[in-house]
Amino acid sequence: MTTDSGVSPVIGVLLMLTLTLIIAAIVNSFAGGLVDTKEKPPSATLQATFHQNRIADPNNASLLITHVSGDPLPVSDISIILRPTRTFGDDAENNFIEIGKANITNSRTYSETWANGITSMKVGDTHGVFGDTNISKLNGKYDLMAEKYQGNTVYLEFYYDRNLIAKPEVLIQG
Repeated sequence: MTTDSGVSPVIGVLLMLTLTLIIAAIVNSFAGGLVDTKEKPPSATLQATFHQNRIADPNNASLLITHVSGDPLPVSDISIILRPTRTFGDDAENNFIEIGKANITNSRTYSETWANGITSMKVGDTHGVFGDTNISKLNGKYDLMAEKYQGNTVYLEFYYDRNLIAKPEVLIQG
């Protein structure tokens, strides 16, 4: 006479182990899709100069931005905010404008813009914005080309996918 009673616990343990592995695989597949795989923003050091008197010369930009060091910046994902500092007054920082991509040019030829032709800003590149475009007036309140604002400063805030990556302070020069 033979007994098969020893087979039942082994099969039960194998079934429970298989079921546990299947549940773990299902949970892992759902949880794996929830992890944020967004790449980190680029890191860059940028410098800028602002000259009021260049507005009279159509071949010279009033605002020049130079990429000094760091990662290349994909301009399609970059936005630039021009914001006055407290040198303009206590409430000045609430008045800002976004510089349009069509107004940012290659400072060598001025024929390409961030909206048309320029795809990235690499170390050593200098791009320009003309003062007669939307940077000369901040929400109609501050005319950056006015002589009384010489010596004041503005911030250029560079955002990559809504993350601030650089914020140089720029002196307004005559």
